[in-house]
Amino acid sequence: MFEADPGLIIWTWICFITLLALLAKFAYKPIVAMIESRATSIREDLDASEMKRKEAEEVLAQYKAQLDEGRSEVQKMIEEGRAVGEKLKREIMAKADEESKALVKKAQEEIEREKKKALMELQEQVAELSVQVATKMISQTLEPSDHEKLIEGALAQVKEEYAKS
Repeated sequence: MFEADPGLIIWTWICFITLLALLAKFAYKPIVAMIESRATSIREDLDASEMKRKEAEEVLAQYKAQLDEGRSEVQKMIEEGRAVGEKLKREIMAKADEESKALVKKAQEEIEREKKKALMELQEQVAELSVQVATKMISQTLEPSDHEKLIEGALAQVKEEYAKS
């Protein structure tokens, strides 16, 4: 089946060694240089990507810090807004309370004036009726029963006048 021919084996080895020598002389150095160049390029790319990753992490940390700072500022502004709102609410309530007290006081003063005015009118009417009663009493000779009737009539008239006002 398989027979080994010594001449063919020798020539195969000679071709193989010649090819190996030619490759070693002409192709080995460029192939090794290319592989080393590629390895260096890959190493540099890895280093560059590592640096960019670190830079990205730093930028991310800065953004997070700025975001936290922004959130704290927003929270502070919200708190200040609430404080201003509460202060404004208290001021409005105090002003409304003062105004209502002033209106109540003004109404009480008006009521008091009207009361005094009504009392003055009543006094004038009583005085007028008293003068009328006195005039009637003087113009008539009164007996005790007439006197009582006259007083009762005057009192009824005063009551009517008072009831009207």
